[in-house]
Amino acid sequence: METLFDLIRLPPERIAAALVFLAGFMVACEYLRITLSVVAPRSVPVHVLCALLTVVIQPVVLAASLVLGIADHPQRALINMLYIALLYMVWYLAGQSTLLVRPDTQGADLGFMAVGALFITFPPGLVAALVY
Repeated sequence: METLFDLIRLPPERIAAALVFLAGFMVACEYLRITLSVVAPRSVPVHVLCALLTVVIQPVVLAASLVLGIADHPQRALINMLYIALLYMVWYLAGQSTLLVRPDTQGADLGFMAVGALFITFPPGLVAALVY
C-alpha cells in the first residue's frame, strides 16, 4: 500500500500523483493562510502561523521531498529540482489567487518565497545531489 510519504519521495513511476499531491499541499497552505487572516486578522498566534506557513512549512516540505527523491533516485536529481521549481510556480499562483479573497493582502510574497528557495529548499537538494 502506497502512503503519502511514498509520494513525497517523488517516485518516477508515480511522478504525476506526487506532483499533484505536493501542489495540493501548496495550495492548501496558501488558502489556510488567507482563511486564518480573514477569520482572526489581529491575532498574534494566527500571524505567526501564517508566517510559518509561508516561510517555513512549505519550503521545508519541498526540501524534504527533494532530498528524499534524490536519495532514492540520484540520477534524477536535476529533473527533481526542476519539478520543485515548478511547484514554486504553483505556490506563487496559489498565493496570487488569494488576492481574489482579500485584495488588501500581499498575495504571494516573493521575498518569503525567495528566502525559502535560496536558503531552505535548494541547498539541501544541491548537497544531496553532490553526496548521492
